[in-house]
Amino acid sequence: MQPRINISLDKGWEFVRKRSSCRWCARPSTDDALTLPHCWNEQDAFQDGVAYYRGWGSYRRSFDIAEYADPTGLFCWRLVSEGFYGTGDVWLNGKRLGKVDGQYLGFDFEVSDALRFDGDNVLGIRITNRCASDVLPGIKMPDFLLYGGLSGRLWLERVPRVRIDRQWTRIVANGGEVQIDAVLVGALSDAHQFEWQIVDEDLVQVCDATEPALASALLDHESRGDVGSHFVTKLSVTNPRLWDVDSPHLYLAKGILKRDGNVVDSVCIRFGIRHAEFRPREGFFLNGKRVALRGCNRHESMPGFGRALPLWLHREDAEQIKAMGLNFVRLSHYPQHPAFLDACDELGILVYAEIASWKSVRGGRWLRRACKQMHDMVVRDRNHPSVILWGMGNEGRHRGAYQRLYGVCKALDPDRSVIYAENHFYRARRKRTLGIADVWGMNYEFDALEQGCAASRLKCVVVSECSNEPHTERGNLSAERKQLATVQKDLERLDKVPYVAGFTLWCFNDYSTLRKARYKRYSGIVDAWRIPKLSAYGLSEMFGGTLSAGSLARCEDAYSIALVPEREAAAMVCGETLGIVVAVEDSTGQRCDWSGKLRATVEGPARLRGFDSTGTVIVANGIGRLFVTLQAGMGRVLVSVSCKRFAAVTLDVLLVQPS
Repeated sequence: MQPRINISLDKGWEFVRKRSSCRWCARPSTDDALTLPHCWNEQDAFQDGVAYYRGWGSYRRSFDIAEYADPTGLFCWRLVSEGFYGTGDVWLNGKRLGKVDGQYLGFDFEVSDALRFDGDNVLGIRITNRCASDVLPGIKMPDFLLYGGLSGRLWLERVPRVRIDRQWTRIVANGGEVQIDAVLVGALSDAHQFEWQIVDEDLVQVCDATEPALASALLDHESRGDVGSHFVTKLSVTNPRLWDVDSPHLYLAKGILKRDGNVVDSVCIRFGIRHAEFRPREGFFLNGKRVALRGCNRHESMPGFGRALPLWLHREDAEQIKAMGLNFVRLSHYPQHPAFLDACDELGILVYAEIASWKSVRGGRWLRRACKQMHDMVVRDRNHPSVILWGMGNEGRHRGAYQRLYGVCKALDPDRSVIYAENHFYRARRKRTLGIADVWGMNYEFDALEQGCAASRLKCVVVSECSNEPHTERGNLSAERKQLATVQKDLERLDKVPYVAGFTLWCFNDYSTLRKARYKRYSGIVDAWRIPKLSAYGLSEMFGGTLSAGSLARCEDAYSIALVPEREAAAMVCGETLGIVVAVEDSTGQRCDWSGKLRATVEGPARLRGFDSTGTVIVANGIGRLFVTLQAGMGRVLVSVSCKRFAAVTLDVLLVQPS
């Protein structure tokens, strides 16, 4: 019998935009059209004059797991959700499991006693993105949207009652020496055997299996009431291949728990062998070599999706950052999806991870939630070799809060450096937050570089934001040239300062905001749909990237519309999303320098992922992008795009395959 089983609960949801009753959460669903991840702000963001919905939403779905009945009692069940913003509660078969704060990291409930194996189960979830002031970020109108909805996946996980706690396994690898700290949950006996193996990316074992040594007993593991035991294992990898930005080699640690020779549990955790450090007044070093950190800030959103991005779009973002010649990204200003971190591990992109904070650092209940979010983020992400910095906050300051948050980081992960982003050095001095962070994070305040360096524990600076040109709408070539000139000027200045370890430009992508009724910010080096601007091509040229700009014809040559699917779609199934390039071409098929709005429609078992209800497609410099998500049923999907100037064009996308 397979020890661990994950059952996806992504499909078949019913959703209503209100706070439904407890009875509604306990009754079987009457509609099953919705698939997770889901964001209820898909079509009310990135539009001038439109205030996005903030309030309650309710989800429910039915499911049957009779085939997984366990008469032996050897297993227990957990309900696990990926990250989302908002607070609310979770119900299973009329029983309230508890309150939740999505904290961009999700939740994890023990549900064994509430599940039914002799009939349908009904799961109900009620959440709101209009939260109390102590819920991070703790500010009503930050410079980004607080998107609502279950924007991560959700699943049931069956685990052995005696098991390896994957979440609490920490791997520290330096050179060929690998130490694995793990927790075993449940009542162990002399009949249990536990070992670790390490294999490379070709699944070849690179060191002998090693039994761990018992370090301590944990009577109240993670305050869940679990009985646990802490084990430490030390292994040696001969001739290790190091994880680096140019050669991100990864290994797999395989933990195997047996009883009387039979496997009762196993886990696999990916990691990299590398040594990362910030050296006083010298910058950042990876495996003994100085690496200039060249990066950008990323917002996890896109019009038409809100925060609920398909997994492949997370990876596409990482690939585009790498293609621009960059090697560093700041996850501003909240914990982001594991799929993006996985892509950074695989591509060799260094990460500055951050809790949800924007001008909102304080004590009391806010700080208690902040410490929990920091704790959970570090525990979730500390085995990613890409992560080099833990961020405590952005443009806010509070001595007691930062001391507490710094302590949380160091208790859980003492080897990584800690930072916060400051935009007013004089305020940091007044609030006495100097000297707390390992690395000084500086937003825009170039004249305070030397002071910031001296005020940090490790005498190093990361320029956490710079080069912000918020009016760089793609297609406005004068604004794009101004942005590129600003980037070049700032980077030339920073290149002359040895203690500046690197930078993260503001920012990677255009994004939505209601801060000061701005509605949208065009600060990105790519637009909201990830189409590059001049700065993206300029960075690629500066840093040896692979992004290259094509030549454009004159706008008066515009003749027709062309639709090009971004991938082979014939085998796609229900719930998957297809990107389509929309190009305006001249009579010879060359792309033109034309800007404007087109209108898209879709027929068949699919829905358009438009950012408004009319199917508007924004085109600039002759190119735009649209998306369709496949729905249940068989049939052809026809995507049409038109406007008054051009004849309509239709793309026969695919025959939808059954899921």
